[in-house]
This record gives sequence, C-alpha cells and structure tokens, in this order.
Amino acid sequence: MPTVTYVGATVYRKRPDNKDSWIRKEPVEVSQEWLDKYRIPICSNPTAFLVEGDEGVTEDLGEDGLPDAGWTKKDISSWLVAKGVEFGGYATKAKLLGLVESTLNPPAPEPVVEEPVVEEVPVETTTGDE
Repeated sequence: MPTVTYVGATVYRKRPDNKDSWIRKEPVEVSQEWLDKYRIPICSNPTAFLVEGDEGVTEDLGEDGLPDAGWTKKDISSWLVAKGVEFGGYATKAKLLGLVESTLNPPAPEPVVEEPVVEEVPVETTTGDE
C-alpha cells in the first residue's frame, strides 16, 4: 500500500478527496486506486508530498502488449525477465526500452563471405641464356 506524507511548509493542507486536512510529517496509508485517482495533485508536487510504495501507472500506448514509454520501469523489467533477457546494475527506463527494442528486433547475423581461392600459375623464370 502506498504511503503519502505531507512535507510542505504549512502545518496543514486540504486533502483533495474530503474536507479533512493533511498534517505535516504524518504518514497516511492510501490505496493504489486512491493514489491513481489523485495522482496529479499529489505526485506533481514533490516539495509538498512524499509518496512511498507507489506502483506507478502503466499505459500501453500502442495497445499491443509490448513495452513502450507508457510502461513503468518495474513492468518493463518484468517483461524483459519473462523474455529471458539479463541485465544488471542500475538500468534507466531508456536503457530498458533499448533492451526491449533489441529483444524484439535482434541484429541480423553477419553474412560469412569466403575469399575465392586463386590458383597460382607457375611463372617461368628466364636465366638470360636463351
């Protein structure tokens, strides 16, 4: 469950869902559905609210089931793991999307070109005695 903590400059702040107020530095556990509904007033102001445990919102922009910019990092990572792609360390969303691209469109194998065999023709040498 996500936790929202008001960290703004004033002691109280009006809540967007009812007439109660946020109390500064008092964590409030909310449901993911509540946070998704009030995401803009809460998450767009990081100097006023600290949000922990948010799963984020995944939107499939292409509506094709393939990771794109609308997906969260967590969901992109899960998709890559399910496809057997290994990655380590800290991965940005852009890096993960690059891995998705290379997974969906692997590079074509380099064609093997064999050098033609050239037959050597014996060269007659002249000695000058002819």
